[in-house]
Amino acid sequence: MENMIFYVIAGITVASALMALTVRNLFHCALFLAMAMFGISGVFLYLNSDFLASVQVLIYVGAVTVIIIFGISLTRNMMDERSKAMNHQFLFSIVVALLLSAVIIAAIQESPFVGAEHPMSLMLSSTTGDASQQLAANIASPDHPFQGGVAYLAGALLRPENGFAFAFEFVSILLLSALVGAIVIARKDPA
Repeated sequence: MENMIFYVIAGITVASALMALTVRNLFHCALFLAMAMFGISGVFLYLNSDFLASVQVLIYVGAVTVIIIFGISLTRNMMDERSKAMNHQFLFSIVVALLLSAVIIAAIQESPFVGAEHPMSLMLSSTTGDASQQLAANIASPDHPFQGGVAYLAGALLRPENGFAFAFEFVSILLLSALVGAIVIARKDPA
């Protein structure tokens, strides 16, 4: 039954992503993209990663998709039926996507992240005592490569010496300038 829930969520996500690739109307494409991102947050919820699911909804669905929809709506002639949504690089894009998929699969197979050491695997395989206490003890050990908790993640991302805080600020300014640029492009000429 648990696997069935995953297959339903994954099927909706993949179907939405395929629809986002094949639909000719750009506004509908953005809506299918948002639905695919909701599906990814559902996969995160299925994996008991509430923080990543909420970040996925807030950042990707809530911010990026809304900016894409605003950009499409505010840009001239993008919603016109005569505008061409597809281009002639379809075969090239399929080849690049397959090569990128092969590189990602090879990187996953070569990673030191062994499935048996995953925190969820440790929790599910524990037979003695409370599973959550054993999981916390395994994560807190100094030789264990995984650290738990949202506070640790926030500290690692926003600590000034790591340099990630600048990236967050830079991306926010970049998204804001893209929205302002779409408004300027869509603005009617005063003449």
